[in-house]
Amino acid sequence: MDRRGFIMGGAALATLTIAGCSSSSKNDKTDVSPSVDSNTSAELTLAYWDKNQTKTIEENLKSFAKKYPNIKVKTNLAGFKDYWNKLRTQAQGNELPDVFWMNGPNIQLYAANGMLAPIDKITDAGVKWSDYPKALVDLYTYEGKHYGVPKDFDTIGVFYNKKIFKEAGVDFPTADWTWDDFHNKAKKISDWGKPRGIYGCATTINGDGQGTYYNTIAQAGGYVIKDNKSGFDDSKSIEGLQCWADWVKDGSVASPKVVTDTKPSQMFKSGKSAMFWTGDWTASELAEEFKGKEDDYDVIDPPKKEKKGTIIHGLGWVASAKSENKAAALALIAHMSGKGSQEVEAKNGTAIPAFNGTQDAWIKSYPKWNCKMFVAAATSYAVTYPVSRNTDAWVNREADFLNPAFAGETPVPQAAKKLAAFMNNALSKEK
Repeated sequence: MDRRGFIMGGAALATLTIAGCSSSSKNDKTDVSPSVDSNTSAELTLAYWDKNQTKTIEENLKSFAKKYPNIKVKTNLAGFKDYWNKLRTQAQGNELPDVFWMNGPNIQLYAANGMLAPIDKITDAGVKWSDYPKALVDLYTYEGKHYGVPKDFDTIGVFYNKKIFKEAGVDFPTADWTWDDFHNKAKKISDWGKPRGIYGCATTINGDGQGTYYNTIAQAGGYVIKDNKSGFDDSKSIEGLQCWADWVKDGSVASPKVVTDTKPSQMFKSGKSAMFWTGDWTASELAEEFKGKEDDYDVIDPPKKEKKGTIIHGLGWVASAKSENKAAALALIAHMSGKGSQEVEAKNGTAIPAFNGTQDAWIKSYPKWNCKMFVAAATSYAVTYPVSRNTDAWVNREADFLNPAFAGETPVPQAAKKLAAFMNNALSKEK
């Protein structure tokens, strides 16, 4: 699955208005406890969008049925785009599925419009928030209430081509490397590889903050959003943007135009770049591409500046506020996000499960690579993916301001301040 599309999937919801719904704090007056026993009878619907995870869902529903044989669950699978379009229509008609997948950019939109059931009392079913990365739990918390239980997560690393490093005479990166180390290595490789059309690094700087500049902003000590205000004009955030413009300027990193013309994943797979900043979701794709040649590649933590930093995002299980069987729905969420179900998730290799300590099976799927760094990052230096009540209103416009800056056509501070002003205007309309 293209996780870039996954992050941007709320576009169809950017203008969502639900008739009769207002603030979640006004509509969701009760927090339902999943107090159901083995004799409880109910019919539930469960919606999701990735057919690659059907095996995992079906396996976990079988174990749920053993606990609650009289709770029948009907699954609804849709393609990614259709999923969000259908969900929007269902929300407007108060016909949302009882249980469904939610992502970070849309959680506040749905919670603020009173469409999601607050689930703090799901702890009665044994859910412990400490069992999941705090940054991910925070992502699914709105106005002090929990609205989702983490299902899986993704963090960012830097994949690199050992063969190119060796041929260029450059040492491999290490876990404690810095921006200067990254820059020096990328510059040396680009200088060496210029006659061959090889860059030191090619990555998604053309609008993908999750994979690139959100991380460097965090590493520099900046932020994207805080207290419903943009952080793009913060001096530390500007530093986290300026580095990309500097790296592009001297050829260390491929320009926005280059990676728009040819996807950086393709450049990395074809040996036209030595490094690729991306998330763990790329591991399966690269493993398939490099089958039999895995020893020529590896992955490492992103470099640090003031500190380490990686953006964490992932899926969450949520329940409809309009469900007629909320208790049963929360019991299903508790089961699907529990340790046993998360171990199935890891075993099937579809995603990194969010439950702490269940990720070993996923890591072992890539025995030649340092994929454990993706898991370690989640609890040691991860920063929550930046969201607001209408994330798409500003995130979809970032590239319009930043691509010219990264390409050297506009000063970074100027672009950052204009983006911040645009973003603050969009945020002001969310109140």
